[in-house]
Amino acid sequence: MNKVDRSCSLYEQFSSIPESDRDDPAVEQFLNIGWHNNGNLLKIIEASGLVCNDYEAYTVVCLSDKRLLKSCTAKILEKIYDRRDVYGYPNVHGEGPGHHIVCAGFDKDGDEEFLVALRGPSPNQGVYYYKPIDLSRGLFAKWKVTDDSAARIAVVDFNNNGLLDFATIGYYVPGYYIVENPSINIYYNRFANKNVQDTKELQVTKQNNELLFKVPRPHKALQYEMMPFITIGGITLSLEMIPSNSLRQVDKNTYIKVLSGVIMWIDSSTELSQTVNHSRTFVCKPKTVSSLRICSNENVTTTGNEGILLIVLKMNETMDSISRFDSIQKVTIENVLSEYCSEEVRNLSFQFIRCDEYDWKTEKCKGLEFYNMKGFEIKFVDNDEHLCYIQLWAAAQGTNCEVHNHSNVSSCEVHACIINSTGKGGMMYLINSKEDYDPLTTPNSQFQKLEVSSLYEHGLLWNIDEQKKTVL
Repeated sequence: MNKVDRSCSLYEQFSSIPESDRDDPAVEQFLNIGWHNNGNLLKIIEASGLVCNDYEAYTVVCLSDKRLLKSCTAKILEKIYDRRDVYGYPNVHGEGPGHHIVCAGFDKDGDEEFLVALRGPSPNQGVYYYKPIDLSRGLFAKWKVTDDSAARIAVVDFNNNGLLDFATIGYYVPGYYIVENPSINIYYNRFANKNVQDTKELQVTKQNNELLFKVPRPHKALQYEMMPFITIGGITLSLEMIPSNSLRQVDKNTYIKVLSGVIMWIDSSTELSQTVNHSRTFVCKPKTVSSLRICSNENVTTTGNEGILLIVLKMNETMDSISRFDSIQKVTIENVLSEYCSEEVRNLSFQFIRCDEYDWKTEKCKGLEFYNMKGFEIKFVDNDEHLCYIQLWAAAQGTNCEVHNHSNVSSCEVHACIINSTGKGGMMYLINSKEDYDPLTTPNSQFQKLEVSSLYEHGLLWNIDEQKKTVL
């Protein structure tokens, strides 16, 4: 068959399909397109002739083969909706999840942006923000600002700061669509801060041949900001700040260590086939390990009212697995601070140094392949309050780095492992740390081993009181 046989009437066929065939997903999807475009049926026929083969196109006209109809329908959808963001397809009533669009000058750059409200169900639920980049080519930047069902959007400056905010109401109309727990939500304007600004909120300086980061309180952050600072073994570490009630995309190569705040996500890929709400703070449960990976529906995480500060570990896109090294000399290390940082900090070199070469070395360090890289301090900019101090450590396979007694200091360590070459390395802690002991003579049988795999972290290894304060 060289040409499409147009002897069948497409319009007449809509009413002649047997009821049993109407339940077939391929036929139902095609009928929905037909009814939604019933004023321009030739558009569907023309699309079938352009993108489908002869047999598929004949099926579109005569609805003769459900299998071919299904394959051609997919091609028609791609053609008809070319260069569009498609949030689901129309149902039998000609309706889709998209329910409201508002345009306004959210970021005060002279151009109007717009918000798209999606009533649901997920994944086509929430609000997307579109910012024009090049209207002549139809190019927009977009990001999802909420996952909550939105039937309508109201725009007003709620907090009187000169920037337009918006509010939504969840969709709840019996007979059409009903969202679980519909609510009214207010979202404060962060869009004006999505533009590249001259002033960065994350600041870094050189201090004692190390890096000193000064950061705002996450709940006071005006914008999302990321500062990559070191790549080690193909894994880049970045300091990231995410404002209150914001979303962040994650993928399979992204791992997250929380420094301040709470990160949240939803996972429905569990073995129990049920949706599970997850959250993570700066440390996991005591004497346990937890993966730094985020397994989230739609690859999205959210922040609460307090915002969040993170160390994000990102594997190189070309890496299928974590690299393993049999020598410290083979570990690649690179300063990757951005050009907007000072030349002084960009020229700072990072390297592992054997611990027995440091001034603070002890007898236990002699002869051990145990390495340290001077660290990175993080303080809050408003009052110079110390948040944390990060160091990198490395040890040759099979090296026992001996006991570290923190009973006489005001800080205690937690560790996140970047690369565990043997898969057996980890930490050991005293089974009963309330009794007096000599770290040089206490046998290994008095310690419990906790393996920490690559890109995992461990929880507290010390005792805490009822107020969750460290018992030293």
